[in-house]
Amino acid sequence: MSKTTSHRSPGTEVRLKRDQPEQCDRLSVAQAAARAAVSSRTVKRWIGAHLLPATRLPSPGGKGHLRIRLGDLEALLARGTLR
Repeated sequence: MSKTTSHRSPGTEVRLKRDQPEQCDRLSVAQAAARAAVSSRTVKRWIGAHLLPATRLPSPGGKGHLRIRLGDLEALLARGTLR
């Protein structure tokens, strides 16, 4: 095994994002709810009613986490007919 060394000063750390760069505009249900100032359940209702498009991340059980594009959420909120 090779040893990895860091050239950073002590006390600093680099955190890598789990999502790919092209997915940076994707929000979890909780993040979307916080942005819209509603509950997570409300966001899931919007998704179920096809008001808000969402995609599921792959998972072994087939029920991956939902992700919502920021632009789709902003467009829905801009319509102003919710709540």
